[in-house]
Amino acid sequence: MKIRLVIYGELALRFSPKMELEVEEGTTVGEVLRRLGISAAEHHILVNERKVDESRTLKDGDVVKLLPVIYGG
Repeated sequence: MKIRLVIYGELALRFSPKMELEVEEGTTVGEVLRRLGISAAEHHILVNERKVDESRTLKDGDVVKLLPVIYGG
């Protein structure tokens, strides 16, 4: 199945800001992030515009957005 990944911040420079990935059915967000070497703890994860955690199972056509957590004051 295919998912779309939209990345913001520094990771967009390392990867492509938008890419399509082929994943197996039943794959979780966390599995995709680990495969790409991306830390879930350092990003807000949205699937189809809803905030989720890395245990979310993906479905064909899902759009996963990764927004960096910003620290400071």
